[in-house]
Amino acid sequence: MKNLLVLLLALAAATPTFAQTIPPFPTRPVPKAEGASTHNLELADWEKLRADTNRVVLDVRTADEFAAGHIPGAVNIDFRAKNFVEAVAKLDKSRPYLVYCASGGRSAKACTQMDGLKFKDTANLLGGIKGWEAGGNTPVKTP
Repeated sequence: MKNLLVLLLALAAATPTFAQTIPPFPTRPVPKAEGASTHNLELADWEKLRADTNRVVLDVRTADEFAAGHIPGAVNIDFRAKNFVEAVAKLDKSRPYLVYCASGGRSAKACTQMDGLKFKDTANLLGGIKGWEAGGNTPVKTP
């Protein structure tokens, strides 16, 4: 019995684990539209760009999230809405866009969509409106 236990332990030690036998999943970078320029920006850099009145601030959260509090002057197009791509496609692609959501995930995906639609300049706010508020800013609410 002792020999059997020693043999089993030796086999277990010599056998690679399941995770060791599977090669890592290959990742591919997401292709960007030619001429597209998405930037992931920290709050200070994003705010410097927001001072430019030619830039459009785009909130891609839901209408309820937007009403509860948004960055002043923002336009709301819900990333999760079925018509998001169609709604965004109607925007002026030559203007620069500052895009945000709650924490930066949806807005990063929205910027990727916008790049695919050949928008020339999109910037994602890392940390979203939560980071913006943590930076001492106060959102406006829609009554």
